[in-house]
This record gives sequence, structure tokens and C-alpha cells, in this order.
Amino acid sequence: MIRWLQLSSIAFVAVAALLVFQLKYRTEAVSERVVALQRNVDAEQETISLLRAEWSFLVQPSRIQALVERHRERLQLEPVNPEQIIHLDAVPARPVGIVAVDNTPLRTSSVANGDQK
Repeated sequence: MIRWLQLSSIAFVAVAALLVFQLKYRTEAVSERVVALQRNVDAEQETISLLRAEWSFLVQPSRIQALVERHRERLQLEPVNPEQIIHLDAVPARPVGIVAVDNTPLRTSSVANGDQK
């Protein structure tokens, strides 16, 4: 009886040791994966930060104004008059059944509703 108890105890300890080692290696693998993912997240956050800084530089009104002045002749840009700005309600709806110059029918309002042909 005592032999059987000793043998089962040794087997139990051996199985427990194997399970602990297996758990240790799984934990290390998960830890390495977490570190790699954190590095990726940090790199993405740095990229986002750089893109935001670049965007804030690109949309500076003084820079845009300088570009407009430099390319005014080529682009034929003119300042917007307040009379040109209207509400969306004032824009007439497109008539149905209009044919384009190349005789292909234009899409109807079903495209605006999400129905694509």
C-alpha cells in the first residue's frame, strides 16, 4: 500500500512539474507576443503623431495662401464671393432620365439610396 502511494505521489509530482514547465513556456511566449504587439502599437502611435504634425503644417492658412499666390495663373483661382455660397436646399434636384453626352444614361437617385446597379 505504501509503495503504491509513493509511486502515485512521484507520478503526480512528475506530471505537476511537466505542467508547470509547459505553463512557464506558454507564459513566456504570450509575454513575447505582448511585447511585440506593444512595439507595433508604439510604432503606429509615433506614425500617427508624425502624420498629425505634417497635416497641421500642410493646412496652415499662410502656407496655403502662398501656394495659391504662386499658382494663381496656372490654376486660374479667384477668391470666393459671398454671393456664390448658397444653402443646399437652393440647389435644384437633378431631373430623372437625363442622357450624358456619350448617350449613356446617368444613374438615377437609386444610387443615392444605396441601391447600386
